[in-house]
Amino acid sequence: MNYMDEHIVSLKNKLNYDVASNNEITTFSQTAISDQDQSVFGGNQALRLGDELITLELRVILDGQMQVSVPKSFSLMPLEQAKFKYPSEYRPEVIYTSEDGTVNITFNRTESTLQDEELPEFVEQMADTLRAVQPIRNWLGTQVIVNHSGLSIGVIRFVAAGVDTNLYNEILLFTHAGQVMMGTFNCMESDMEVWLPVAENTVQSLHAVSLLLHPTLERGADSL
Repeated sequence: MNYMDEHIVSLKNKLNYDVASNNEITTFSQTAISDQDQSVFGGNQALRLGDELITLELRVILDGQMQVSVPKSFSLMPLEQAKFKYPSEYRPEVIYTSEDGTVNITFNRTESTLQDEELPEFVEQMADTLRAVQPIRNWLGTQVIVNHSGLSIGVIRFVAAGVDTNLYNEILLFTHAGQVMMGTFNCMESDMEVWLPVAENTVQSLHAVSLLLHPTLERGADSL
């Protein structure tokens, strides 16, 4: 497979744009949470983060093709805020953000296709691109995992320089019906240990929607 075809170049542009835009967090009103506790309650109904219990909610994303569990307090980013944060054609389709805007979870479909067995090499190609163009402060590596639903997901983890502070980033790369899809998770590096359980929950809860469920479509910035 030629990884430098038109679709892959487009995907790399989208990936780099998402990371650069996510790194422009300037809000610092993060609620203080004590030591990390990664306990999961009620079949991923909630997460305990230190002294705080975070309620989770299953959301339908990407034109009803996928579902993911995110904190119930996270909301779809408002139109004007999304246009300001992502002023480009590469704006993510789905943007969930915390109440103070310091934690973001996004999802995108791409025009690229990929066979499952090509995912590990593809992840390394994307990782090489990120290392070449992003202001990496701490490279944390890559991993291809199979989550609870059996979905193979490539995960790229690193800390990059933001406008006012360093940002922890996770890039998620996976396929559905042969189509490459991408997710991102980011928060301030200083809050990384607190929010890692939410990042892990995002990875583990991603799954394809059964056609029998006829879920209600919930979309993010793709409707902007």
